[in-house]
Amino acid sequence: MKLMRIFTFVVLIAAAIFSKGQAQVIKTEERVKQVDDKLAAALQEGDLAAVNELLADDYIEINAQGLVSRKPDLMAIVRARAAAPRAKSVGPEVTIDETSLRTYGDTAVLIGRTTTRYQFMEYQTSPDAPPSAAPIDIQQERFMKVYSKRDGRWQLVASTRTAIAKR
Repeated sequence: MKLMRIFTFVVLIAAAIFSKGQAQVIKTEERVKQVDDKLAAALQEGDLAAVNELLADDYIEINAQGLVSRKPDLMAIVRARAAAPRAKSVGPEVTIDETSLRTYGDTAVLIGRTTTRYQFMEYQTSPDAPPSAAPIDIQQERFMKVYSKRDGRWQLVASTRTAIAKR
């Protein structure tokens, strides 16, 4: 009987530790997703300060064409975007799906798929034409982003994209 109580106690302690660990993993994953969303918005809006904070100084990227970029390269693009006059623009529709996030202590790996739909909109060239919603080109890429927790904050340290062949 005493052995049964000890066994029950050990199982309860193990369950409590596991539960706390799982809660911490979920909290970390939510935080990394928030940082990723904040970075995407900062890149889109040309928010130089936010991008500088969220990218590690040693950030490196390999794009779908195999070109390597580093933080200064991306910061130059963000500076140009911030300096450009603001205008209402019609751009491609980008969706992200099939995401998965795994954490390994102070490192997190986010993978997923982007689908970009480029559309030719006739009303941009002909005032009498109705808007066309038919996509003319769809491109898909797989991505992997590596985040690292440094000095108490999550930063993107590396990313890569790979084009998905059209079928």
